[in-house]
Amino acid sequence: MKGLIDGRIFQFSKGARRWIALTFFSGLIGSAANIAMLLLAGRIIVGVYDGRDLPSMADMFFGMILALGIRALAEAARDITSQRSAASVKAAIRKRLCQHIFDLGPSFLENRNTGALTVTIVDGVEALESYVGLYIPYMALCLVVPSMLFLVFAVFVDMVSAVILMAFVPLVPISLLIFTNLEEWKMSRRAWEAYRDLSAYFAESLQGMTTLKLFHQSGVRGQQLHQRSVNLEGSLVRSLQLYFGASLVSEVVPVLGYSVTLIAASFRLSQGSLQMDQLVVVLLLGSLFYEHVSNLLLYHHFSLLGKRSADAIFEILDQEPDIHDDSANMPLHLDPSIEFEGVHFAYDQNRPVLQDISFKVAPRSTVALVGATGSGKSTVVDLIYRFFDPQRGRVLIGGQDARSLPLDFLRSQMALVAQEPYLFYDTVEKNLRLGKPSACAEEIVEAALAANAHEFITALPKGYQTVIGERGVLLSGGERQRIAIARALLRTAPILLLDEPTSSVDAENEASIQRALKALCKDRTVFIIAHRLSTVRHADTILVMDKGRIAEAGTHQQLLDQGGIYSRMVAAQSRGVQICEADDAKFEHAGSRMTAAQGAFQA
Repeated sequence: MKGLIDGRIFQFSKGARRWIALTFFSGLIGSAANIAMLLLAGRIIVGVYDGRDLPSMADMFFGMILALGIRALAEAARDITSQRSAASVKAAIRKRLCQHIFDLGPSFLENRNTGALTVTIVDGVEALESYVGLYIPYMALCLVVPSMLFLVFAVFVDMVSAVILMAFVPLVPISLLIFTNLEEWKMSRRAWEAYRDLSAYFAESLQGMTTLKLFHQSGVRGQQLHQRSVNLEGSLVRSLQLYFGASLVSEVVPVLGYSVTLIAASFRLSQGSLQMDQLVVVLLLGSLFYEHVSNLLLYHHFSLLGKRSADAIFEILDQEPDIHDDSANMPLHLDPSIEFEGVHFAYDQNRPVLQDISFKVAPRSTVALVGATGSGKSTVVDLIYRFFDPQRGRVLIGGQDARSLPLDFLRSQMALVAQEPYLFYDTVEKNLRLGKPSACAEEIVEAALAANAHEFITALPKGYQTVIGERGVLLSGGERQRIAIARALLRTAPILLLDEPTSSVDAENEASIQRALKALCKDRTVFIIAHRLSTVRHADTILVMDKGRIAEAGTHQQLLDQGGIYSRMVAAQSRGVQICEADDAKFEHAGSRMTAAQGAFQA
């Protein structure tokens, strides 16, 4: 972005172009009214100098009052239209940003700070208001108004004065162009990044306040917040130093141009080459050459943060989604089956997660996936939902490649109960309606009853209208899970995915959740990922994962009889021993690996 205006913004100005144009024309009419008012004032001054009485110039006084009224209306229209244009552009950008981030999917968020993204979407977009509403129209006025005045002066007043006044006008935009390029790459971008860093760090500190208190780190965190605040202050001060340089130019140039013109006009008046009435017009209207040019600096300063936020906005919009929804093939019917054919997936080339995975889940059957932590179980769910695509192999849903199905349709065929379900800062009812927005009250209560959730919901202060806090913090782990199950029941999708739904609850809650899951699984294709093996005993097939591969497959009893990995896992859990994915060879090298890890951490 080398120039004074970021042209990328205009792709969002379709609905705002008429408002931007009206802002420009309102400013133009206001300037024309001001010119007319001062011209009439000049004629009155010359008339008084020539000895005319005031009543004879009543029409000029009336014209001045009319021009003043037009200017006031024009300025009001300018303010209203600038707000409308800015609001339209901001709404369009927010809509595009949110949709694009949703299109990018969960993989986009893996290595990004969500607090920083929030700052960009909220504060960053808001910073475009003065940039779009005032700065862009004033750039146009800076070109048109001086040119218009130059023609008026050249034709009706004095060519020499017009040339001198006009000669100084380009110096302000040129100086701003120079300072903009300096500021853009060295200072103001750092100020925006420091602001974004501080806001994101503060938001994260609020979310982790309990943890900070538990570990007695709130004071340290506060000092780190203060240091980021100091960094922001320093970046802003360095950015303002350039602004003061541009301000000096913008203040000196109009005064210099106006002064030189008056000196030249006075000298020519003394030489007889300029008339008194011409000098009066130069005296009154000369400063108007620089009216919008002088204001340009003010709006340019307001626009600096908008320019930096525009960079952050387009940095997000320039990201290409890993998953493309190009299919328009909407099947009339889809069997609720899942199949993996030789699937290989890695988050990076040196870290394969799934290696040549093949299995099939028949319609209305129950298949469980078990294995040590880190063996790739949850990645299987991500591939079924197409949050990622495999590097090799295919994921088939209903016998069709998942990549050939529209994403919305594909995901509408599935309901998920996750290990840690996400509940929004909203009422119980609205969290349940995520499963089915059109659900009536009877359907919501029926789902809650089936999930064994109705009793505790009605015991809440406002029942289904109780706000349950951020991430459902006002509920217990078991209550959150039962809300998630009721939500999945409302969805009535033919394929049900259970990602360790009972791993984080106690035995009493587990029994209640198991009863709710039994109702949820009825007449559906069920795919269970489980760490507690007690939840998968009755599955039609149990798949055992080890190091990214399917190591064993069979029923609970068949796998016990084999005496392999599954049998050892069952035995270990019955003894209360936590199973880790690491094998004996890894344990032998634990000491050296710990030393290496400590060295890497310190580095």
